[in-house]
Amino acid sequence: MEETDIRLNWAKALDAMTKGETISDKIGWGFTNQDLFILGCFHEIGLWRDEIEDLLEDCNFHQECRMLINGNYKEYKQEIYCF
Repeated sequence: MEETDIRLNWAKALDAMTKGETISDKIGWGFTNQDLFILGCFHEIGLWRDEIEDLLEDCNFHQECRMLINGNYKEYKQEIYCF
């Protein structure tokens, strides 16, 4: 998948990930606020948690990853909208 395809369909991109595979380089090692919001929503409802955590860690979004792991979804959403 290319960057545009990934950003337009995170569900498909995350579903296609295998252990050890990363899409970080394809998205330029960063996220838009919309990307982070979508990933946070998926994580909150229990979808692709491991993949999302791996992806955030790989892109050096450690603080955001910890918030999700700890279930601090409200704090996470506040953080991503303070950019």
